[in-house]
Amino acid sequence: MLVYDVFGRHIGVRREDERWVVFRVDLTEQKYSRLYGVVIPDELTEDEIPGWLDDIFHEAATARHPDVKRIQ
Repeated sequence: MLVYDVFGRHIGVRREDERWVVFRVDLTEQKYSRLYGVVIPDELTEDEIPGWLDDIFHEAATARHPDVKRIQ
């Protein structure tokens, strides 16, 4: 699973059957739960995912958490 810090939230993305599936991730307990309200287009490449997450969640940006970055 790809894990991103998305403006202070941990979001996981995994490829399943030619589709991207999105999860909320708790790194402390190593648990995750599916986020059904977030859709990543299937044709996006792995390199394009951070930009897509930035577009979706940009309202959550703060001075402390100004960007999206891959952490795992």
